[in-house]
Amino acid sequence: MDVDSDARRVGEPAAPGERGAAGRRHGWKRFLERAPGLQIMAVQWVPMTVLIGLPVRWLFDRQESLVEAVLGAALNTVWIVPWIYLAQRIVGDARRDPEAYALRQSLRTGTVPEDEATWAALPGYLAEQRRGTWTALPLILGVCLGLVLLALLGADSEGFAAVFGAVAAVSVGVAALTLTRIRRLASLLAVPNPPAPRE
Repeated sequence: MDVDSDARRVGEPAAPGERGAAGRRHGWKRFLERAPGLQIMAVQWVPMTVLIGLPVRWLFDRQESLVEAVLGAALNTVWIVPWIYLAQRIVGDARRDPEAYALRQSLRTGTVPEDEATWAALPGYLAEQRRGTWTALPLILGVCLGLVLLALLGADSEGFAAVFGAVAAVSVGVAALTLTRIRRLASLLAVPNPPAPRE
């Protein structure tokens, strides 16, 4: 009876709930592997600050005020997100998602890929990168502005304000670089026979 039950389970399609969960996991994995760095930061920074950074600070310093704890937690976690992003891009990058790796390499180097499948997927990828960057930048700047105001008005700390102001400036620079690369590569795609890059 158990054998028949197992055989039936193997032959039957997955339940709707299982398919939904698998689809969500796949969608989240695909997002992490293909989203621009600013978008990953915009999605993860605040939750990591609240769920990880803040409890850890209170665990080691229960006398710290809420304002100081929030500022310190945000400062601690703002460096974690870029490291996670870099680790995802460096460790096993080509093995996990070869298509996304080829697309990212094309954007980094500013070259049109020779592979037809990658070339066909590149316009959509560039549109996703542009949309993700423009969506993430205002969110990050809004969080940085809130933290700067909290540091100046709530903690009277110019140091925290300067750090989060620097985070905002770096985010603007990264967004400008990403959008410039996207625009240049998109212009190359519009040319029938794009020139090879200079060495």
